[in-house]
Amino acid sequence: MKPRVKTLSVHLTKLTFGTLVVVTCLWSARMIVAFGALPIPAPLLGMLILFALLQGRIIKVDWLIPVCQPLISYLAFFFIPVGVGVINYLNLLAENALLIIILLVVLPTLALLAVGKFASKGRYRD
Repeated sequence: MKPRVKTLSVHLTKLTFGTLVVVTCLWSARMIVAFGALPIPAPLLGMLILFALLQGRIIKVDWLIPVCQPLISYLAFFFIPVGVGVINYLNLLAENALLIIILLVVLPTLALLAVGKFASKGRYRD
């Protein structure tokens, strides 16, 4: 085989294998969620399965780089449908703006202040 053809075939093999690993993790997660009636999203469980395989050194990171690098490069593209969906509900967001601000700003701030206050009363202070 010519060196260029050999390089291309090795790259295509790595790309195919990496895609197969990622799709298998997602498919396995979908089956687990469907049969187990779990209340978590299948993509999240699929990422946890992939993470466990990587941490257990069952799968090498080098096997996934040809697949994951392009996905990360175009990650912003996958959020376009979410942005369009938010635009469809702008009037609903405007109606509940005060509640959203309270939920996103005020409550976390109060929780952090309360945790800080209780932590400063503990016996393990600096």
